[in-house]
Amino acid sequence: MLKEKLIGTKMKKRTYIFLLLTVLSGFLLAKNNKLISGTIYDVFSSEVLIGANVYDKISGKGTVTDNQGHYALWVSNVCDSVLLEVSYLGYNTQIMKPNCKLTEINWKLTPTTFGLEEVEINAKRKNALDPKLASFKISKLELDALPGFAGEKDLLKYLQLTPGVQLTGDGNTGLFVRGGSNDQNLFLLDDMPLYHVNHLGNLVSTFNADIIKSAELFLGAFPAEYGGRLSSVVDVRMKDGDLNQHHKSLTLGMLTSKIQLDGPLIKGKMAYMASFRINTMPIFKWFFDMDTEFAMYDINLKCNYILTPKSRLYASFYTGEDAVRYNFEAADENLTSDMSTSWGNRAFSLRYNQILSARLQLNFVAGNSRYHYGEKSKLDFYNSDKVLEDEFKSNFVSSISDNFFIAKAKYAFSNNMKLQAGYNFIYHIYNPGSNTIQQSGNNLSTLNTRIGYAQSNALDHALFTDITIDNLAGFGFNIGFRENILQIGNTIFNDFQPRLLMTRKITNELAIKLSGSRIWQPFHLISNNSAGFSADYRIPVMEIAPPAISNQASVALSYIPDQSSYEFSAEMYYKRMERLVELKQGINFAVDFSGWEKILATNGIGNSKGVDLLIRKVQGLSTGWVGMSVAQATRHFNDLNDGKVFPFKYDRLLDIGCLFQQQLSKKFTFSATWVFGTGLPYNIPRSQYIDSEGNVIILYGKMNEFRQKTYHRLDIGISYKIKMKKAESSWDLSVINVYNRRNPYLYRTQSIDQMLKLYEFSLFPFLPSLSYTVRI
Repeated sequence: MLKEKLIGTKMKKRTYIFLLLTVLSGFLLAKNNKLISGTIYDVFSSEVLIGANVYDKISGKGTVTDNQGHYALWVSNVCDSVLLEVSYLGYNTQIMKPNCKLTEINWKLTPTTFGLEEVEINAKRKNALDPKLASFKISKLELDALPGFAGEKDLLKYLQLTPGVQLTGDGNTGLFVRGGSNDQNLFLLDDMPLYHVNHLGNLVSTFNADIIKSAELFLGAFPAEYGGRLSSVVDVRMKDGDLNQHHKSLTLGMLTSKIQLDGPLIKGKMAYMASFRINTMPIFKWFFDMDTEFAMYDINLKCNYILTPKSRLYASFYTGEDAVRYNFEAADENLTSDMSTSWGNRAFSLRYNQILSARLQLNFVAGNSRYHYGEKSKLDFYNSDKVLEDEFKSNFVSSISDNFFIAKAKYAFSNNMKLQAGYNFIYHIYNPGSNTIQQSGNNLSTLNTRIGYAQSNALDHALFTDITIDNLAGFGFNIGFRENILQIGNTIFNDFQPRLLMTRKITNELAIKLSGSRIWQPFHLISNNSAGFSADYRIPVMEIAPPAISNQASVALSYIPDQSSYEFSAEMYYKRMERLVELKQGINFAVDFSGWEKILATNGIGNSKGVDLLIRKVQGLSTGWVGMSVAQATRHFNDLNDGKVFPFKYDRLLDIGCLFQQQLSKKFTFSATWVFGTGLPYNIPRSQYIDSEGNVIILYGKMNEFRQKTYHRLDIGISYKIKMKKAESSWDLSVINVYNRRNPYLYRTQSIDQMLKLYEFSLFPFLPSLSYTVRI
């Protein structure tokens, strides 16, 4: 024990010495240089541009703007030895030779005449030593041109095309990253964590593409500021609103329709953005021929106020709700049922940004996020005279609510070295599930009772720091630490989570990257397979089910050739997840309140390994990528599958995702996506028999031993834009499943003449759709 403590103390000392030497070297590197900083804006709306490139064409030094549009670049302090170039996809590039005395330069970029216009290829447009592994930054122009289901562009469908994200099939916008489940992704909308990000039974995601300014997906060793989920981070930023002019837009689509407003509240000082979206067509009646009423809506609001040239205040709000209602009437008309399911998110955040100097800035965020899920049912029993005799009602509710606070500081030592540190606090309120049951009538005893699991609260603290080094003698590093302490009742859980990424330049175009990370998750999600839409429940951690842990290691090659618009990457990874939780077989969470020990399978282990390949074209009149994953994901629970390892339900051996977009003219854009995936695991009965009492007994084999057939689908889209004197409009034509592939959606078995017969159901046939948008 003493030896382990001594070893740990030595490692900490070496870490501190390394960080100290790194910081000192950062000061030395910046000593003979001059610092130029500023902010990059859209010339018309004055919105800040996130991820814009600032590059010195003489020295080859460069940087990108952060989430506040701010940049800091060290250049030579020798006069006339600096030539700055600023570029951003969809905007005209600007070049300037700055005055020798200038230390602050703000840029206002002008959008190109039309999206994806050919621009000059810059030999140093991106650094192969970029210390990010398995991160994917979206192109807003690509997202806007994506073929959309029934005209709805979708961020998560876009991300599903990337390597490392398992193809889920038709009617599912969930993200299943490197063997992880959908709850293991941290979805952030302007720093607000959202727990459920799907509408219309997973047909559409929560993220309205019209209000997205930027988004980034992290799959591997993501920065230490992010935590609380095992598999990935999706960081989405909403548009801030135009500070100079008012705008209105209306979109009419087959699946959804939406309206968006934005403009100045105080010209040049304060702006707002508001968006409202609602479903328009009875999609489930069309495809499933069900007597089902389905409704959804979501609202996004944002306001930003420029307090001073160096400080801003942002307020963001999101609310979204889904409800499905289905009726049933027995053939003899003696029984009627009315059942409904609803779920939704509501969140708000207040963020204050302060630039104290060109090197240092502070961010403070406070807010709340809440997710709820509910099931209601009502059964009415009638006699032969159609008189109501008995009535049964149930109302199941489940929810989780987070009050959160974030404080973080960023400090830039030089172009190549940046430090970030902060504190994150969350007050979790768990309501795992409760059911209120009422019954009365001639044949039922009067009952009015509530059963379920007790509400619990938890205090979640996290301290984090990371240092990023872009190029130090041919090496790049991202070294981060995150310490989590979770208190729930009298029980305290804590975990130290290191994050390490090292890159090594082989040539100016080729780099190798190594990473290792440890992450935990302070809640568990269980899915009720016997329920209807979106039956997911968040439950607190406990002694029998402590926070889940993920340890991941990976090695990657990044190749970015000079004078080329292409990028190439290959990454091999291994991930092990521990302390996973599932429902035991045959359990219905909304009904069986038998105690956690009786309904939960705990201490599960998940293993995932694979190779992700990506070829991406990022500039020019045509853009897109081809991504491929070869992977395997398994689960192991002592209480499931007789204690034997079984395939994860989204385990695909091979995944291929392709995106192609072509600017045909100033008015026409063509896009296409093609996906291919080997069959997913599935449970189907093996056989059946009739017992001595005449009951039909169905026998299953091993968990997920059956495989669906291969999945593949081609979607295309054409966008036609019209620019008028005071307005812009666009027509978007999409065709889903061009060659009418009957991909499997679900399987059912039916007993016919004491034999089991298997039926396969598909969801989307060849499906054209049209949407129209006008913006004033």
